[in-house]
Amino acid sequence: MMIKFQKNYFNFSIKIIPIIIITFAFTQCIKDTEERESLVETIIPNFSGNDAIAIDPNGNIIVSEYGRFLNTGGTGTKLFKITNTGIVTDSITNLSGPLGNGIDSKGNIYVNNANNTANGQLLKISPNGNRNILATVSGWPSGLALDKDDNIYTTNFIEPNIHKITPKGNVSIFASDPRLAGCVGIDFDSKENLIVANFATAEILSITEEGIVSSITTIPNIVISGFGIGYITVLNDTVFATGVAVNKIFSVSIKTGAITELIGTGNAVTKDGNFTEASFNGPNGITVDVKNRILYVSEFGQEGGLRKIYLPNDI
Repeated sequence: MMIKFQKNYFNFSIKIIPIIIITFAFTQCIKDTEERESLVETIIPNFSGNDAIAIDPNGNIIVSEYGRFLNTGGTGTKLFKITNTGIVTDSITNLSGPLGNGIDSKGNIYVNNANNTANGQLLKISPNGNRNILATVSGWPSGLALDKDDNIYTTNFIEPNIHKITPKGNVSIFASDPRLAGCVGIDFDSKENLIVANFATAEILSITEEGIVSSITTIPNIVISGFGIGYITVLNDTVFATGVAVNKIFSVSIKTGAITELIGTGNAVTKDGNFTEASFNGPNGITVDVKNRILYVSEFGQEGGLRKIYLPNDI
């Protein structure tokens, strides 16, 4: 009887130990997430990538280098590919003031290139590096976002239009409204509405699948010399917007339009720390790693960096 009891006890122990280990690991993972402090850190200092940001399927960060405004375009020439720890692993060169960027389901990168205020090129860059002009878009195409079918939507600095470009390169006007002239930031909400932000007026707008435009809110007192909202990203129907001239990050509820001044002292300096002490130097591009609840921000300042923001769970 004793031997039989010991054998059964041993088998029971073997079965329960993996359960204990899995339960402990899961509990510890939840605990780590709950206890993570809301922080801002710099992963690349003095970085020339100062425009739009996207995240590829492997978690790499893609950053456009627009450079500085010069005549009818930008002085930048590159797109950077960066790990989430800040290591630059690749770059796409010989571009002309690249604005915006996005990645489709097949890993192709899209960027607005060679803008001259009359039109700009929507460039498609395949994973093997081949590039071609998918479409020419009138006006000054700026930000871009892709839907679940890999259609591309572009905002425009000077035209009051959102253009839609199919994967085959067919261009159409998706929405038209005077408030859309000057928009840059663009993303989708949970209902597949487009959310766009006006660079010059700091107004944030919603566009239905039928192309109907409505205002969510305008962030007050942040436009300086025509610089208002750089780019936006959406997480859980909250818009995160960069106040490029006031050196702050804002959050906006899509449902209520409520505005929160989330991070930034207002000083034009790249300084890490918690949300009350961190500073930005012209925050511009922004995107979100949804899985890990991390924002990435580029800076337009002369000595800006690539910043990483750990969001709390209650945002």
